[in-house]
Amino acid sequence: MKRVFTGIKATGDHLHLGNYFGTIVPFREHTQGNDAMIWVADLHSLTSVHDSGKLGANFHNIATELCAIFDDEAITIFRQSDIRQLPLLHWILSTITPHSLMLRAHAFKDAQAKGSDLNMGVFTYPILMAADILGYDIEQVPVGKDQTQHIEFTRDIAEAFHRAYDREVFTMPEGVYGDMPTLPGLDGRKMSKSYDNFVSFFEDEETIRKKVMSIVTDSKGVDEPKNPDECSVFAFIRLFGTEEEIVSIAQKYRTGGYGYGHAKLALYDMIMRYSVAYRTRRDELLKKPDIVRDRLDRGADLMNARMDEVMERVRDATGL
Repeated sequence: MKRVFTGIKATGDHLHLGNYFGTIVPFREHTQGNDAMIWVADLHSLTSVHDSGKLGANFHNIATELCAIFDDEAITIFRQSDIRQLPLLHWILSTITPHSLMLRAHAFKDAQAKGSDLNMGVFTYPILMAADILGYDIEQVPVGKDQTQHIEFTRDIAEAFHRAYDREVFTMPEGVYGDMPTLPGLDGRKMSKSYDNFVSFFEDEETIRKKVMSIVTDSKGVDEPKNPDECSVFAFIRLFGTEEEIVSIAQKYRTGGYGYGHAKLALYDMIMRYSVAYRTRRDELLKKPDIVRDRLDRGADLMNARMDEVMERVRDATGL
């Protein structure tokens, strides 16, 4: 049995399809027979969310949605800020992390290029990510390929600590990357909360329908043949349709007489069909918030105990 770990930031109102297929699906593929944990990263969210009401609502929604998706109690779900020794581990790792390593971080360089109002949380974000992973003896981290650098940085930081204190303290995590391509957003760019181009299972049905109907396509008319491999709508259909539906709609694209509006309506029906169990479970949990709160509390108790074990080794190595 391996310890498998991933997380979701509390920066948006809901989990979106990019989160689901980029993080949750690869995570689920590695939960069977393993000790699996998923956390809601509210501390990470503070780099961009400075509204207590919004952060609290985001956290509650995303935690509830995760509990709806992972209704198996064997999956540990917890809140990042409930881990007492995480800030201490973050600081200790900061003292051995080279400044030059942080300058290489993609997220930091992207923020610089956009002229964003940077804070130190953005700069040291990868160190907190490393603390999240190294603090629990995690062996595997299933994530999207866009998170490869974070896993590499985590290993680099662990190795820097081992060199500094001349002993091995941390378990070296391995990134596990699925074959899922980056999911397009409504405008064709990467689906992202920051671009506001996402779709979520957990929005109301009319909002989902409007968003699906707004997916950007080319200007080809109903009667013109179309290439399904170059269409964002069809990219979603590949994820949600049955094999028979995918083959049939691809043929209709190539033949002509089938418009993007037809494809979008079919996609909407597929999304609603795929997500009905999640939506039903989420609605039940919203009426019983104590179920979610109790599960998070149990998760925090377990993960605090695990970090306490790791921190005994860290304190011994550092002399604290």
